[in-house]
Amino acid sequence: MPGDWTRRGRAPDLDIVVTHIDRPTASLYRELYDRVGRPWLWYERRLLSDATLEALLRRPDHELHVARHDDELVGYFELGGDELAFFGLALPYIGRRIGPWLLDRAVERAFTRGVIRLELNTNTLDHPRALDTYCKAGFRLVRRENRELRDPRVLWPEIYRWPPM
Repeated sequence: MPGDWTRRGRAPDLDIVVTHIDRPTASLYRELYDRVGRPWLWYERRLLSDATLEALLRRPDHELHVARHDDELVGYFELGGDELAFFGLALPYIGRRIGPWLLDRAVERAFTRGVIRLELNTNTLDHPRALDTYCKAGFRLVRRENRELRDPRVLWPEIYRWPPM
């Protein structure tokens, strides 16, 4: 395992099962993406057609891992090549020390796949402690960029109601 990584997560006080979804469908993926990403205004993958999304999900270097507790969605992580493409928790599980533990699972899986240097991107719309959590785990800030994103609450107010359903 690369030396910069620091395993941070202690086992959660819940029985959480992380499952690799071998052939995720667009509908399953959209449900995960929405349940985890809506509070953080994730929308870019919502714009993809089912065919485009399924092609992305079926790339040979792509993996989707879903964490559940008693069949309830806890969160998920998505690996693509040498990137932790998406990582997040459902709102009821935030603040319960599950994030660092699940991040450990994602990093371990990436290294098991042979990744030498794992990359991830975050932004100021993600959870306020996301960058700190990643840095404590050994990720280093490599680049900052400023970009204006379209606000999905303005573009699609019927979809981005608050609180999320």
